[in-house]
Amino acid sequence: MYLHVYIRPLRTLEDYESALDLVDFLWTAPEGSYDYDCFEILCELIANYEEKTWPIDLPDPIEALKYYMQHQGFKEDDLDALLKSQTLAKNILSKITPLTLPIVYQLYKIWKLPPHSFLKPYLLTSEDEEWPCE
Repeated sequence: MYLHVYIRPLRTLEDYESALDLVDFLWTAPEGSYDYDCFEILCELIANYEEKTWPIDLPDPIEALKYYMQHQGFKEDDLDALLKSQTLAKNILSKITPLTLPIVYQLYKIWKLPPHSFLKPYLLTSEDEEWPCE
């Protein structure tokens, strides 16, 4: 299948929807073909349009950590072992102690968690006050 495609920037929702339809049509194009090249370019344009139009904010780092732990089958005991401290793990999950760069690195290196998930500042809680972890 050889399709003559005019590829241009996606500026409107109509452009975006047309590109989605075209990607759906080109989905089975053989790798290395002209149609496949068009498919790849359109996918990049679509991703770029989606990022600009519907940006996704970074998650709360501790909620992200809890989510990853739950979905990858890790328990609080596993975090205790990773950090070599039950108290530290509990305090991090309770937002008493902040995540540090070395901890984020360990989460990435050992559990393969994406470091960017832990970049957003968040509030720490103490017994009677909250303060930003920035």
